[in-house]
Amino acid sequence: MNPFDESSHAFIVWLSKCGAEISQKIKLQDLRNIQAGRGVVAVQNIEQDELLFRIPRTAILSVENSILSNEIPKATFEHLGPWLSLIFVMLYEYNNRHVSNWAPYFNVLPTEFNTLMFWEADELEELQGSAVRAKIGKEEADNMFKNQLVPVIREFAEMFFSGDSRARERAEAMMENHNIDLMHKMGSLIMAYAFDLEPMNVQKDVDEEGYASEDEDEALPKGMVPLADMLNADADRNNACLFYEAEFLSMKAIKPIVAGDEIFNDYGPLPRSDLLRRYGYITENYAQYDVVEIPFTRIAQAASKGGITLYEDKIEYLDEHGLIETGYDICASNPFSIEESMSPELITIVETLLLDEDEFERLKRKGKLPKPDQISTRGIEVLHNFVISQRQEYGTTLEQDMRDVPVSPTSEMTLKDRRCGMAKLVRMGEKKILQDAEKALFALLQEKNRTNRVAKRRAEDEHYDLGKRQRGR
Repeated sequence: MNPFDESSHAFIVWLSKCGAEISQKIKLQDLRNIQAGRGVVAVQNIEQDELLFRIPRTAILSVENSILSNEIPKATFEHLGPWLSLIFVMLYEYNNRHVSNWAPYFNVLPTEFNTLMFWEADELEELQGSAVRAKIGKEEADNMFKNQLVPVIREFAEMFFSGDSRARERAEAMMENHNIDLMHKMGSLIMAYAFDLEPMNVQKDVDEEGYASEDEDEALPKGMVPLADMLNADADRNNACLFYEAEFLSMKAIKPIVAGDEIFNDYGPLPRSDLLRRYGYITENYAQYDVVEIPFTRIAQAASKGGITLYEDKIEYLDEHGLIETGYDICASNPFSIEESMSPELITIVETLLLDEDEFERLKRKGKLPKPDQISTRGIEVLHNFVISQRQEYGTTLEQDMRDVPVSPTSEMTLKDRRCGMAKLVRMGEKKILQDAEKALFALLQEKNRTNRVAKRRAEDEHYDLGKRQRGR
């Protein structure tokens, strides 16, 4: 048995000793030949609703289950928040893995990462104008580690480096680059693998597809759920789902699974840019969720240069209605539709900024806003210009990118080539959305102008006929 399979076997044995119930119809399999690391595969046919495995909550790598929860004040963890708290605990267990209960689990977790946090500057340049580059947050994470996490490690050095006479010296060394890099790796494991540990009666606001927002999920405690996180994800072939119970977390089949098929979880409707940022890979199945984000700063800049009246008053009013965000999405749709793809908030903001003073004051007195389904000719022109401006943020055109048809990343490609290929597919998806939006807005503008010309001609004809009748009296 090779070392990779030995680690997998030891992990399953450990998990069973922890009280996990694992179906004999599944197995952990080496999928590195398809760039998928470890995955879970059916070895027998599985029926819908059949239990695949059940993990006791006590086996979850979490703050609650770590010895640190009994040694460090609760207020400290509350101050750190869910993310930094789990990074803190994982660093502790990792540094003490020779005695950690989760040592066999750490042995099957990846040590190399392909998420955007670890890309080189020239590789990130391949993403060109994509808004995902501003979401990586490496500098912000560095600051959090140095200003929030390291001080806690220093404060509890003797506990964190238990039994080490050099505990305080090691705590000071946590500011060094290699330790900050280790914190990033723990954070990346959480980003890619952790689950939100929902209590039995959790109340979350979810969208029409049943997914909670990132902000909603941020508030929940995080935990690493062994084996559940070994499932790869697929938007189309999702055939399993994790269910939260009082003592266990249970993975069940949500459709029949044929022997030999891989078992897939689902990340929800993530665009490929976020799939790359959070998990370090992309797949064509998530192209349907691609988005282009129009930054609010671009809207503000255009408005401030366009002679918009009562600009600050309008921004304040929009903010009161919760419409001011960092950016606004234009989503993929097939066929492309402004109604389906264009953020209604974006349309409302543009139309509000374009209101003359009297109309704005009238709506403000009523506490109302322009309706996004009643877009004006000028509003279409502004949005059309926004789309063109956003397209120009990319260093190449869609046509240029398409001259060399991208290929799916393979094991034969170098790491840099795979990263550049994935970046190219991401930016092509975004450029396709912008191209579709530009065409749709231009067509709508032509239709509006045509309708306005017809209405104007009809009004002129009616005025002429009225004049004739009056002269004929």
